[in-house]
Amino acid sequence: MTTPDLNAGDLPHLTADRPHHRSDSHRTARELFGYEGQFFTVPGTFPGGLPDHVGFIPAVYVVLRTPDHATGTHEFTVRDVNGHRRILGTPDPDQDTAIRNALSTLAERRRDHARQVEHNRIHVLGLDPVPPVRIGHTATGTCVVHVRCSCPQVEGLAAHYEHVSLAAADWLAETPATPWEFCPTSPTGVTTQRGRGRLTGTLRNDKGMAVVEVEHRDGHREAVALAQVSDLA
Repeated sequence: MTTPDLNAGDLPHLTADRPHHRSDSHRTARELFGYEGQFFTVPGTFPGGLPDHVGFIPAVYVVLRTPDHATGTHEFTVRDVNGHRRILGTPDPDQDTAIRNALSTLAERRRDHARQVEHNRIHVLGLDPVPPVRIGHTATGTCVVHVRCSCPQVEGLAAHYEHVSLAAADWLAETPATPWEFCPTSPTGVTTQRGRGRLTGTLRNDKGMAVVEVEHRDGHREAVALAQVSDLA
């Protein structure tokens, strides 16, 4: 697949054998369904434009050539392979059209799920529409913390958190030798027990803990463990 949203572009790659099958039996469409067909995999990032905190596991489907008993002809049907083997989309005499119908249906289901996740975060949990903290890694291995930033995408996205202290306690603490920094568009106002100050640097202490350097309005400077930061805004 060469486009992020298959509704607008290329169809997935078809294979004769079932991808990632659990055993050597039931590898082909005929073994699984009794009809000739081909398998294809839809990535968890399909369709394009989903929030990066809403993820899906790659899903395997099969397109089958099945008889239409009402007309006496054949049509192509897309079915789930790893779930209940239900029909996805609308069958069609043309294979490509049947696959596009299935992808369109799947895309709308996933978009509905993403909208429901956002609704639940806001109206049920009382949270921001998306987790405010994202953790990523650069090609050089630096861990980058994105806090309510303007970055549309995060390089090497690895995790989401509701607060920087959770990120420090979980992700950053598990990789104590990894250098880290905030992304350039994250806020620089830091609230600690001493009050509000301006972020001036990031480092790790001799125990490997993520630490922020803060300068307060009265000129006082302090180094505070990120896990103890009350807010970054």
